[in-house]
Amino acid sequence: MQIGKTGVAVLVVLILITGSVTAYNFYTISQLNQKIDGLIANFNTIFGTKVFKDVYGRTILVVPQGTEVPEILSFGRTIVRVPPQRIASFAPSITETLFSIGLGNQVVAVTKWCDWPQEMVDKKEAGNLTVFESIIDPEVEKVIAANPDLILVSTLMRPEGVAKLEQLGFPVVGIGYGNSLDDIYDAVTLVGKVTGAEDSAEELINELQQNITKVSNVVANLPKPKVFWMAWHDPLMSAGGPSFINTLIQTAGGVNIFESATTAWPFVSSEEVLAQNPDVILFSEGHPGISNVDDLLSFFPSWSEIEAVKEGRVFAVSESIIHPGPRTAEAIEILAELIHGIEI
Repeated sequence: MQIGKTGVAVLVVLILITGSVTAYNFYTISQLNQKIDGLIANFNTIFGTKVFKDVYGRTILVVPQGTEVPEILSFGRTIVRVPPQRIASFAPSITETLFSIGLGNQVVAVTKWCDWPQEMVDKKEAGNLTVFESIIDPEVEKVIAANPDLILVSTLMRPEGVAKLEQLGFPVVGIGYGNSLDDIYDAVTLVGKVTGAEDSAEELINELQQNITKVSNVVANLPKPKVFWMAWHDPLMSAGGPSFINTLIQTAGGVNIFESATTAWPFVSSEEVLAQNPDVILFSEGHPGISNVDDLLSFFPSWSEIEAVKEGRVFAVSESIIHPGPRTAEAIEILAELIHGIEI
């Protein structure tokens, strides 16, 4: 079918009109967003509110208790009122941070994996805390029973789980501790901001940085032993470059033999480990079926030729190592002592 000159002209006009309308709409939306941002800035100045992005990229509007928020400013944003009185934590790292910045008395719910500090463990064992069995899908009935005015979740919770909680009227903030030390500091900072405990969060970060620097200075001029972190044994898995464990090993003055892996938890072969001949082998306490070097060799008998095995440098370490947060400096110090065979 052919289109005549008139038809072509009409088509061009329609395209131009559509383009103009679309461009106008984008311009209008952009102008509206700028005006809203300006209102928020003024509102912040007058009432002390603050705006942040959480780990999901959602906009969080932090407002002092008792402050009314205009509807135009609250639309599409999560409103968190500070200081919160009842906080639910969906991750061990978050729980540890809350207690470390002095908010333990406000915590009303934690996960079954939260195991520090002892104050929290005592409360959990006494039945004074709601305990979540899942950090991926929220147990709605337990959340409602705990009745928190702030819920903090990790990146392990699915976005639909976050949406479900907010539909019930609970403000939810996603906290991501990431894989680097800066990620941890940013997470602690965000926890402080959405709880009104910014000063305490900053003090915690300063303490972490000082203690980590102390360890870094001790190991700076020492040889860098090769380290194999066994994340799992069947199938055999280790810690790759993008993992938090890799950051710990590097900061402790070691070289992760699988740091070149582009995934956080790569599958590896026993032959690769044997070829790398690590000086130190590490795995978590409670690793099923493996608690010492004899158990390790029962699965991988050829590893008897590895330097770490020959020198008796195979260690099970506390599972707290894998919880980024307030105990990260302690974790780095423990690893540095094991990797280098020294006391710090």
